Amino acid sequence: MTKLIASAAAVLLATVAPALADSPAPASTSQAAESGENIGEQNKVVCRRVEAIGTRLSSKRVCRTKSEWTAQLAADRQALERIQALRLPRE
Repeated sequence: MTKLIASAAAVLLATVAPALADSPAPASTSQAAESGENIGEQNKVVCRRVEAIGTRLSSKRVCRTKSEWTAQLAADRQALERIQALRLPRE
């Protein structure tokens, strides 16, 4: 069970790491609105190269809006925190 949780955390980190490396931590949509960032900027399409897990040779290009990338990053962080909170004590 512990190995399953550890491997799930490793998979999440592997998928989040390329996204974090491409850009600085994005602001949430409410923070962007408060800071005066216009809606057009949130709808701007950003393409990133995402590496396949387990190989350095395979990657694909994923295009999403800036707000979608922000939402995905937040969801990934929540999932990782949830997995870390479920850690079982070592036997």
